[in-house]
Amino acid sequence: MRIYRHTFAEINLEHLAHNYREIKKRLAPGQFVCPMVKANGYGHGDIDISLRLQSEGVGTLGVGLVEEGLLLRHSGIQCQLLVFGIFDYEGAQEIIKNRLTPVISTWQQLEALRKTQFYKIPVHLKFDTGMHRLGFQKADCDKLLIFFKDNKNFLVEGVLTHLSHGEDADQANGNSSNQFKEFKEILQLMNFESNPKVIKHCLNSAGFLKSLGTPIGQYGVRPGLIIYGSYPFDTNLINLKPVMSLRSHVVTYQKIKKGEGVSYNHTWKAPVDTIIGVIPLGYADGYHRLLSNNAEVLFQGKRVKMVGNVCMDYVMIDVTEVLKDKNLDQFIESEVTFFGEDQAGNILSVTELSKQGGTIPWEILTSVGERVPRVTTAQAAIGLAK
Repeated sequence: MRIYRHTFAEINLEHLAHNYREIKKRLAPGQFVCPMVKANGYGHGDIDISLRLQSEGVGTLGVGLVEEGLLLRHSGIQCQLLVFGIFDYEGAQEIIKNRLTPVISTWQQLEALRKTQFYKIPVHLKFDTGMHRLGFQKADCDKLLIFFKDNKNFLVEGVLTHLSHGEDADQANGNSSNQFKEFKEILQLMNFESNPKVIKHCLNSAGFLKSLGTPIGQYGVRPGLIIYGSYPFDTNLINLKPVMSLRSHVVTYQKIKKGEGVSYNHTWKAPVDTIIGVIPLGYADGYHRLLSNNAEVLFQGKRVKMVGNVCMDYVMIDVTEVLKDKNLDQFIESEVTFFGEDQAGNILSVTELSKQGGTIPWEILTSVGERVPRVTTAQAAIGLAK
């Protein structure tokens, strides 16, 4: 469909491949890796993201919902798809029918699968070691051993947990270390620790980065944020490139006098005579209203302030220092980058923007709305974003 409003999210699949290779460089031979493509590929478009990762040789991808797994399977994804979310009996039937691999966190899920008609199914067992969200308890180990002894059509392919404080995985007495100790106890109780056929995974993006060179770092990795080129904390341990760049353009300029206000409730007033650029993107597109008067954007290769309250369909920026004494008509439709990389290679990171809005980079990425088209860099190069 033609894009009449030139607002879009440019998805750089080459950067995605680069990030995956950067991660893989730091893995031991045969170490399990499962890039997470849930939530529409963290807002990037799960089909294109998954197809590219599959072409890079990724053997397993992670989704949150059965529905997400079905979409990818029906879109040509042939690699293993791990479903991390809860499902019922109908979901269990679709898992069997479509060769999805369930992550089991509850007895109800085991029972739903047991009731379906199947010969053999690989499953991954999730244990709660401190996140206190989903997973079996250590006290369930004996009962689980009996269940799998009595139900030999279940093949325990993997066992996992989830770190609640991945950022402290390098600390000997941190939360991650305590979780890791309990995870090892569970592996011993389940007779999995010395079994090389059972995959053990527990590292999210933060845990992976912080555990490099530590005993925890040998376990399987489920990279989410870092596969998309954003960091969960300030680090230079790995060279990442942003996969998404949120772009729009200036549709008009307003010249306002000193003391005049901008946008609803005039929460910002011009300290001097000011040139305001108006851009067709707003909170209906996932650009949070909390960013009002706090964020910067990239315009003409420079950082400029977003001013006034974010509207449903528009935001305003102060371009005075960039365009003073210039013919504004020549700068209509000038591109604006809200986060990511502009055409000159300048970067405004999602991590930085999230701090300006008092949130986290995961939320910024997954909030980009459905009315913002995702356009690959290759498509943008031939003008499909216009």
